[in-house]
Amino acid sequence: MPEEKKSRQERLRSILLEEKRRLWSELRRELFRNQEKLQSQFDIPQDIGDLSMLDVLSDTGIALADVMRERLTRMEEAEKKLAEGTAGICDDCGEEIDEDRLRVLPYAIRCVSCQEKHEGLSFPPKSTI
Repeated sequence: MPEEKKSRQERLRSILLEEKRRLWSELRRELFRNQEKLQSQFDIPQDIGDLSMLDVLSDTGIALADVMRERLTRMEEAEKKLAEGTAGICDDCGEEIDEDRLRVLPYAIRCVSCQEKHEGLSFPPKSTI
């Protein structure tokens, strides 16, 4: 493997592992914080409205944990690509994904240009009628 490519792979590995550590830490912190908060709230007698609000807060915590789980799953997939030597390569055009993009989204599978094509227009063009 050429030295430049090897160096890029090492930088990508570092970016990926740092983000993975950050996500795990955030997930643990969020789960424990919500557990303690909800536990103390359930110890206090409340009316049905308060209990409904606790259910909503609990569901929100679960939804947040699910989003983080999805991101961690994508990180695992990116680690597999890293081991294969294909990390940081756009799935669509085959070009290298810019490292600045990978710092923001370490598990990106497309370059910005291909991602924009994949997502399509955010807003349809205005009608001139």
